Amino acid sequence: MIMEISTISYSRLRNAEHISLANDVLNITQPFDWAAANVLNLQTWVQESNTAFKNQLNKLGTVNETQIVKLADGVFNDSWRALKYVVKACLLSPIAADRTNAAIISELINSHGDNLHSESYQVQNATAKLFLNDCENKPEIMAAIAVLKLTPFIANMQVALDTLLVAIDSRKNKKISEQNENETREMRNRLTGNLIKMFKYLEVMSEITPGGDLDTMIKQINESIQKAETSVKMRSHKSTELEEV
Repeated sequence: MIMEISTISYSRLRNAEHISLANDVLNITQPFDWAAANVLNLQTWVQESNTAFKNQLNKLGTVNETQIVKLADGVFNDSWRALKYVVKACLLSPIAADRTNAAIISELINSHGDNLHSESYQVQNATAKLFLNDCENKPEIMAAIAVLKLTPFIANMQVALDTLLVAIDSRKNKKISEQNENETREMRNRLTGNLIKMFKYLEVMSEITPGGDLDTMIKQINESIQKAETSVKMRSHKSTELEEV
């Protein structure tokens, strides 16, 4: 039986998912004796392009710490903590209805990340939008907020997030941003190309010497691809639910 590596739509992967897949592939193929193979070192290509891509994303994710952004982020962090602590207090309420509704909000908070305030701006702000969307559109969540009188805390979060986003956007330079996006796209495409070259080589070598370690590597790579595809499908399903709401 010829072992083949599963097809995957690289364009549907988020940057983090793309890097995660490359990391898995590098770990899986590490035992292969690439130095002895009569080909260019494909693993080195994947390693170098993956590192370059990660460094580029880290550079883009590093926000110039202006005082305005620092202050705005601090206000948002406080608004998130305030909501968390009030909900935790309600979990200890002697009133059963308060405890029940607090459990609903607590679960929502945990599902978006209890320590959201310690995440990077990009993750924090994107997740906060999803959290506030749930608070405004899901009947069960809205009812729990009303019972616990959390509306002012939710409103504070929304104002703080809007202020932070404005502060971040105000210092973006469009020309530099476009240039960075082009560089990032180029590095991502280079990583994709190197992964595809490695996969083709592994398939050919597996066909020549079937039943060996390469077959095991291909199975493990397919498992990682399946993991990435599952992540894409789950995200797509959640987006569909939000659109329906």
